[in-house]
Amino acid sequence: MKNVLPALFAFTLALSSAELVGQVADATAKAALPQVRVQVQIGNQQRRMGSSYRKESTIQPKIVVEGMAATKPLPALEATMLVITMDTRAKYKEKREVYKVESAETLPIPAVTTGARRNFEFAPTVVSFDAWRDQTNVGGAAYKYYVFGLRDPETKAILDFQTNNPALASLAKAKPDRREEFLVMSKGEAFPTTVK
Repeated sequence: MKNVLPALFAFTLALSSAELVGQVADATAKAALPQVRVQVQIGNQQRRMGSSYRKESTIQPKIVVEGMAATKPLPALEATMLVITMDTRAKYKEKREVYKVESAETLPIPAVTTGARRNFEFAPTVVSFDAWRDQTNVGGAAYKYYVFGLRDPETKAILDFQTNNPALASLAKAKPDRREEFLVMSKGEAFPTTVK
């Protein structure tokens, strides 16, 4: 028994040292990444389709990117935007939540010599839906959420993550490693109705 304890202690110490090295490496990598500020803007223009109860909606995601220090250069970056829609027939007729990724797009953000404000637009998404919120709803897709991520294109490290889904925002704050599974979702994929 005397020989087992020193070996166990040495193993625990080695494990702690390896974890410490990993944490230092993560901190060093984060310090090397550029400090950026991103504002996400989602336009959602709705129009009635003729005299019917149906509406057409144009969802236009935009971002404003700037360096925390406007005089310092910013390297090339990449921005990913997901637009999530809700099935109106499922919501109002079947009383259940059904979401899907209506669009998923990644834009390259070119490197610049100063971190001045720059505007970028993602492709607009056009959907139509039944506006009646009762048993007569015949369906369609209405805007629900966005999910946005800004990355270093070389390391794929996430520099910024934003969403207007409160549960996902809380999850991303508590468990940052979970952000990746949402940013890699594809157009047409089912989006979870409960995030945990």
